[in-house]
Amino acid sequence: MLQAIATKSGTGVSIFGDYADLSSLYDTVHHIADALDEENKYQRGQHMLLMNFAYEIRHAYQGTRLIQRMSFDDEQSFNYYGFQLVWTDVLIFVSVLRENAGFLSTGRLNQANLYLLEYVLEQALSSYDATGAAEIIPLLGRGLNIDGELSFIIYQTVHVQFVGDRSGKARFRKIPHLLRSYFSSWSPEHKQMLHSLTQSAKVHGCEIHELEFSDFPEIKW
Repeated sequence: MLQAIATKSGTGVSIFGDYADLSSLYDTVHHIADALDEENKYQRGQHMLLMNFAYEIRHAYQGTRLIQRMSFDDEQSFNYYGFQLVWTDVLIFVSVLRENAGFLSTGRLNQANLYLLEYVLEQALSSYDATGAAEIIPLLGRGLNIDGELSFIIYQTVHVQFVGDRSGKARFRKIPHLLRSYFSSWSPEHKQMLHSLTQSAKVHGCEIHELEFSDFPEIKW
């Protein structure tokens, strides 16, 4: 069964599972991602987001991320494989999964994987800060407008803003405002970001949805 543990500084979450848990979750993420057209500029960003998520899951069950020995009784212990994600990243990933799962025939196993992922994330959020979690949990899988052409660059913008802020519960409690403001086309933060991206796209001679960040702050988990 998947397990999720909030990181010490509240920057994100460590997700663990055995090989079967993680490979099954990987299949679910890929099943949903494969239904997205990466040549369509309105779906390309969501496809890239799910590919980022799938990449971390795959490296986890291949044993190239985190490995933790789990003991379940006096005689049995097993290797659990894991990976870490920044809170804002995983919340966006889950929103993309839920948004697109509603348009597919996902089946019971895929739905079970989605519900289990959301459940363990809820537990991890609450274990770090129950007060902040009460405002963040409603965003798990809903409430974000993640289906536009800017979804990937917004994800990067939010990541930089969140990771670059001072760690702790105050930062954690800003997550709902951070996500809602950047994903809302009516907010001042979104409008300012769009203006900056428009200027950058002109400088680089490309479309806005083709822009990507080249420099990210160091993550202190």
